[in-house]
Amino acid sequence: MAPESRSENKGSAPSTAGRPRDSRIDTAIIAATRELIVETGYPALSLSAIAARAGTTTAAIYRRWSGKTQLVHEAVLSADSVPAADGSDDIHGEIRAVVETVRAMFDKPYVRVALPGLIADTVADPDVHAMMISRLAGNLTAFESRFGRGRRRPDDRLPMLAEVVAGTVIVRLLIRQDAILDDAWVEEMTRMITDPWTADPS
Repeated sequence: MAPESRSENKGSAPSTAGRPRDSRIDTAIIAATRELIVETGYPALSLSAIAARAGTTTAAIYRRWSGKTQLVHEAVLSADSVPAADGSDDIHGEIRAVVETVRAMFDKPYVRVALPGLIADTVADPDVHAMMISRLAGNLTAFESRFGRGRRRPDDRLPMLAEVVAGTVIVRLLIRQDAILDDAWVEEMTRMITDPWTADPS
């Protein structure tokens, strides 16, 4: 069966056999994916178009990613880790660093365009869903444990801080693709989280 006849959203697992991957092809595929998302939107994006733009083949894409959803997830969502709490007394500064990291993850043109379709396909793909949860969780559990908010229900898959920050950004962009995520938004979100967290319990 030719690679292009596979589903655009799911394929067989990438092969680990054979010669080492060429990082230049990886880079070209990622760049082509980002460009085409902005040009065509997520639903119309195809692996054949990505391969043509990157100067490679769909077979090369399938050797690296299981399908469209996994490729787009890696291409559009930053792999930067959320900063861990540094133990300082500047709670506001630490929380702001988390908010700024999440803002940077989502505040790119190709992320804004891809987000609605990518979320729908991610929920349907357990492997990609697990990747998203892991990427968003980062070191946030350390924040909650340190500040006495570390109690979690058995079914919790994300720290509450990740749900608040990432969830707010996602909903904001789903409602309005051109929504502003500027420094004023970062400061407002930081204050909303920090004020009750640091309030005197007495």
